Amino acid sequence: GYPLVHVAFGSNARGRPRTARGIVAIGQRAIGVVALGIVASGLVAVGVASCGVLSLGIVSVALGCAVGVNAVAPFAIGVTAIGVVAKGVATVAWKMPL
Repeated sequence: GYPLVHVAFGSNARGRPRTARGIVAIGQRAIGVVALGIVASGLVAVGVASCGVLSLGIVSVALGCAVGVNAVAPFAIGVTAIGVVAKGVATVAWKMPL
């Protein structure tokens, strides 16, 4: 029952930030296959704090690949990177490519 594209900004009647939910979700909080927002969660997530299979943001947590200042994933790229394969300034990894 999710829409193809959902864009949600601002706050609801209770004063809480609205959450965008859709195949493509864009908003302060976004949940979808492709999610773009301050807090984003989905298959491909882009945001300040993001969680997904492929994740890009300041704080990125992913099941596949994470890119960001703080990245945690099997394949992580960032200033602080934690993963099986990690590249960055401060890394914790099984393998560190050149």
